[in-house]
Amino acid sequence: MYKKIIIIISFFISSAMGNNYTISPVVKSLIMPGWGEKALDNSKRSRLFSNIEITLWTVCMSSYTFSYHQMLKYKSFAVEHAGISSAGRDKKYWVDIGNYIDIDAHNDEHLRWRYFDELYDESAKWSWNNRKNMKKFEDMRIRSDYYAKTGEYILGAIVLNHLISGIDALYLLRLENITFLPRINNGINEISLNIKF
Repeated sequence: MYKKIIIIISFFISSAMGNNYTISPVVKSLIMPGWGEKALDNSKRSRLFSNIEITLWTVCMSSYTFSYHQMLKYKSFAVEHAGISSAGRDKKYWVDIGNYIDIDAHNDEHLRWRYFDELYDESAKWSWNNRKNMKKFEDMRIRSDYYAKTGEYILGAIVLNHLISGIDALYLLRLENITFLPRINNGINEISLNIKF
């Protein structure tokens, strides 16, 4: 299935390029920030948007990588200090073991609140060896979530960079197409200036 899609896309791209098809600088900048500015011979702005793009992608990948490594760290920490089995656990489980010293404290509180569907059975058992380790685990888990959320915000900044670069390329394209036509009338003392864009 994927091979067919790739072949179809490749066919359309090659046929479009074979007909001397030129891509607008605005579209180029929307695809890759700085590309449209480069096509309009504005290398200073091109470098600016390209460098911003590279920096944002680097920070984004770093955030997700740090988040992943922090997740591995807090899971192994919980296995060592809370005696859990980490296989097949969802996000809520990791939040809960950081908030309760053991499974009994969690289940007792949820029984008082009458949240029967949120009780854990004995296969999800945990018991922290001390509150200090439980707090350390919770800090590691929150840090991992923070890095992941930062990565999401950086992805938004990447999209914004594409949009701003596209708008900038449109501005430069229109600036390039502006013409000034001064006109002096001999019979009348007047100078007029026509601007076309």
